[in-house]
Amino acid sequence: MGLFEAWPCEIAEVERVELAPGDTLVLYTDGVTEATNAVGEEFGESRLLSILRSHHFQVGPPLQAVVEAVQQFSSGRDQQDDITLVIARCIYV
Repeated sequence: MGLFEAWPCEIAEVERVELAPGDTLVLYTDGVTEATNAVGEEFGESRLLSILRSHHFQVGPPLQAVVEAVQQFSSGRDQQDDITLVIARCIYV
């Protein structure tokens, strides 16, 4: 997804991916993974995945858990970017 008319980026051809019942789709912005702590370390994808896995990729509980984890990781620093997260579970095909 993009919101800019002119944005220099590359678009790669991606094979079609079909979700099966029970699959979970997670979409997130860089505000989640690029949130930094007091020493400049980024929250990162591994921490995000760890939280999602600990909640067994459910839909509801991980949303709040991720936001709280990012805020705790950032040690109360002002949020520099948005925290946008969409979690969707495939029920029917």
